[in-house]
Amino acid sequence: MSSAGHLYLHTPFCGSRCGYCAFTVEVGVLDRRDAYTDALLAELAVEGERMGTLRTIYVGGGTPSLMGPERIARLLDALRPRCADDVEISMEANPETVDERSLAAYREAGITRVSLGVQSFQAGMLRVLDRQAGPEQAVAAVDAARGAGFESISVDLMFGVPGQTDELLDADLARALEMGVDHISWYELEIKPRTALERAGAALPDEDWAADAYERIVGSLEGAGYRWYETANFARPGHECRHSLGYWSADDYVGLGVGAVSTVNGRRWRNHAGVDAYIGTLSSGVPPTRSVEHLDEPTRRRERWMLALRRDEPMDMRWAGPPDHPEALERLVEGGLIDVDADHIALTRRGRFVQNAILRQLMEYA
Repeated sequence: MSSAGHLYLHTPFCGSRCGYCAFTVEVGVLDRRDAYTDALLAELAVEGERMGTLRTIYVGGGTPSLMGPERIARLLDALRPRCADDVEISMEANPETVDERSLAAYREAGITRVSLGVQSFQAGMLRVLDRQAGPEQAVAAVDAARGAGFESISVDLMFGVPGQTDELLDADLARALEMGVDHISWYELEIKPRTALERAGAALPDEDWAADAYERIVGSLEGAGYRWYETANFARPGHECRHSLGYWSADDYVGLGVGAVSTVNGRRWRNHAGVDAYIGTLSSGVPPTRSVEHLDEPTRRRERWMLALRRDEPMDMRWAGPPDHPEALERLVEGGLIDVDADHIALTRRGRFVQNAILRQLMEYA
């Protein structure tokens, strides 16, 4: 029996593909949703022994809110006997796919935390990103989630969008603070290979602008009472995403669905893409086609460093293991970038803004 206490459910359905999207999604196959739900339940039956008592469940995508409350309820009903009493169950939703009635139904199904894919409150930025919802729908979705009774509401936002200016970023900051949501994930846009933004030759703002923007985001949100508890994540006290904290603590987790990744007992596997292939394989009672990687101890040690140093809490080096380049520790301490005692290491506030550069000095993978 595995001790994996975190479960990720991937729902690949989307109404359209956003310009920056490199995720495992499929557009125009909504008629497969019932068969896909059946396949998820079949994979659960096959892989159930890999799970311990579930402390968190995360329904991601894709656009999970396109699944509809009835299908989500089917999945959560099957999982309920495996859940801890205080299980956190998060679900992603796009603003244009929900209203107060549907959100109330998701809450009734068992969702405890909703994460809304807003990305920006500015119409021009949303057009650049090929988002379907406008600013008014984003605001309405937050209000609807409150009206539906959700006590933990998160929004995803982006900075470093092509064409973004100081004024547009400040407008997003002002609106996010005005909305008073419980959690904000604010990511810097990356242009991934084979995305529409790459094909269009979109140009990101320069690195200095992006660095200043990041510092402004952090300062504004901390000033408003949010805890900067991870590199790109901010929460009011008690609203940290426990599922994500499991990832950053290098906990074992199981992923079900097309393209989903699992890491259990030093073994990592990824389900292959393709909704029809996934449904067809599981209908015969066998696991989906997947690639498997066995993680050796150096790889696991380096991942512990990469993940744990994203957090705002000191990392226990007895748990993480030694860095590849311990000689760099003294230099980084003298530079005011890290604090080290006998057993723990923590990035200073200044160090948190250059985390990747610090990791490159300490570890071989970066």
